[in-house]
Amino acid sequence: MMNNDFYSDKEQEGEFPKAYDAYQTARAQGKLENLDFNEEEFEYVIDRLVEEGDTEGVMELSGMAFEKLPYSVGLLTRYCDTLILSGNPDKALEILSLYEDSYQGSAMVQFLLARAHVALKKFRHARDYFYRALECGEGETDIVESVCALAQDCIDSGNYRESLFYLDRAGRLGRLPYEYYNDYAFCYDRIDEPEKAMEYYQLYLDQNPFNDTVWFNVGTVHARLKDYEKAIEAFEYSIALNNNNSSSLYNLAVVFMNLQRYREAAVAFEQFVEIDTDVLGLLGLGESYIRLGRNSDAVDQFAKVIASDDKVAEGHAGLNTVKAIECYSKGDIIGFKSAFMDIYRTGTAWIGVVYDLLPQLENDKQFIDFLLELKQNDNI
Repeated sequence: MMNNDFYSDKEQEGEFPKAYDAYQTARAQGKLENLDFNEEEFEYVIDRLVEEGDTEGVMELSGMAFEKLPYSVGLLTRYCDTLILSGNPDKALEILSLYEDSYQGSAMVQFLLARAHVALKKFRHARDYFYRALECGEGETDIVESVCALAQDCIDSGNYRESLFYLDRAGRLGRLPYEYYNDYAFCYDRIDEPEKAMEYYQLYLDQNPFNDTVWFNVGTVHARLKDYEKAIEAFEYSIALNNNNSSSLYNLAVVFMNLQRYREAAVAFEQFVEIDTDVLGLLGLGESYIRLGRNSDAVDQFAKVIASDDKVAEGHAGLNTVKAIECYSKGDIIGFKSAFMDIYRTGTAWIGVVYDLLPQLENDKQFIDFLLELKQNDNI
């Protein structure tokens, strides 16, 4: 039975909410050490802070509660869980190890030991504690949730195959909520099994077709498979659900660029830069403008990049790309060589833009000799 299924006279009578009010008053006055809570009151306030997303408050109060009542397995697990989530698995493991013998029969303590080892990327040790937790927790209804938490920890640690192992085990122990299909898909995508990822994304969307983030993920997988029309459809659906989804806007623009549909790319990039300050949007918009022959508009975008951070090489390379194209078109070979040399030395992909827009360079002997000279100087 989950904690929120228990009946409590105190909660019914309002004593726990009073404890929360007392906590807030003491916190505002800087007098938390004066709180005289029992175990249930501490647990209630900590759980409420978790629901509110008050990480600082959870860490502060759970640590204090554990110091005052170190015999409480509920407070021990809450404190160590907070340590793991806040990036302190070493400290959590240190504390849990002290009490490991005392709570050998506690599935929650064994799961936390497993989670701490996952956070430390000690996956083999984590499995040992996982199997112990299963032995301790046989028949507990919340065991699936604990195994799924381990799976999420593995995702956070970048071990996607290990996450799939725990997701599979959770599925054997009980029926997984459909939300975990997204985790399955994410992991399969990360281990380069896009077709399998699409199977799970579809299972998710069969249950909830209105999640813009999942549609973004679907579009990204389609784009990776070079199924661009399906990618466009998925990104556009994501944007229809949430027109502030900048990730979908950006990837949609990139797909249009790959298809040489530069007008549509420019529109998507324009929408992106309205809601996101990432310079990648300005650089993409600048390139789309160059390819549309809107050089002055492109210069404006690159100038914005440089204004935000003068050290962004791509911004300067973009400006030099415009300069190189215009100088060559005007017959200003000295200006062209100067701009091209600057692009070449940055090692950026803007040289490809120059080649695309000036295909005659391929048969320009003077340019070929100049390029050979640049490459020879690199080898000196």
